[in-house]
Amino acid sequence: MSGFVATLIADFRSKIPLVAWVVLTLTVGISGPFGSYVALDLPARLLFWGVISAMGIGVGAAIRAFVHAVIGLSDLQRGAFLVALLSSVIMTLPLHALADRMFDPDKATAPDLPDIALFIFATSLGIGAFRHARESRPDDVASPLVPILPDLPASETETVPPPRVVQRLDPELHGRLVALTVRDHYVDVFTVRGKGSLLMRFADAMAETGEEEGVQIHRSHWVALWAIKGVEREGGRIWVRMCPELRLPVSRTHRVKLEERGLL
Repeated sequence: MSGFVATLIADFRSKIPLVAWVVLTLTVGISGPFGSYVALDLPARLLFWGVISAMGIGVGAAIRAFVHAVIGLSDLQRGAFLVALLSSVIMTLPLHALADRMFDPDKATAPDLPDIALFIFATSLGIGAFRHARESRPDDVASPLVPILPDLPASETETVPPPRVVQRLDPELHGRLVALTVRDHYVDVFTVRGKGSLLMRFADAMAETGEEEGVQIHRSHWVALWAIKGVEREGGRIWVRMCPELRLPVSRTHRVKLEERGLL
């Protein structure tokens, strides 16, 4: 239960629900789907769809917290699909009943259930895609890596079995752990096969690195020592070069850890 509440609070602390509400309200309020364009004038449509959008986003956030924190589905893509599916199941009938009561039958016919279900499903997927894009933006990471370290022999890039945090990813991403980076309440997990995102605490992710020797170099970054290719200085800042496609910043607080290992 605590995980559910924490995920829900973290969700509403971000700007994503507010941005989604504004965009959704303006889009459907102006376009007037399901006969609302005929039945209501523009101010009434904006008010109607503004309330509906707020309720829908609130219910969707609760469903998302349930999927990620209670069910434990941390994968972003599959989680977004399940959230959209559950949102359709839960919100279709109430929205249909509300539309049936709100709209004058002489001016507009209430939408069919499949139309509403598809609308909710598509809208939820759209919000999920926006969330994924927003929370996957680079943050201090020089550039994305797909794939990572393609020039290294398999003997250097594979461990059997991979640590627990890697096993949470899709099977195609299972490979030797390279780095962890935290962004909002997600952790990006970099392996030799690519990058995946997990909904979990950074401390828990670091605890699941298992026997892979690594070090935290920043409040938002952890790196595997085997994958460090060099240390760079730029404008007074220190960066760890993992490979040509990835480098991460080192904070002053954590520089001593690299010094102890002779890397600085």
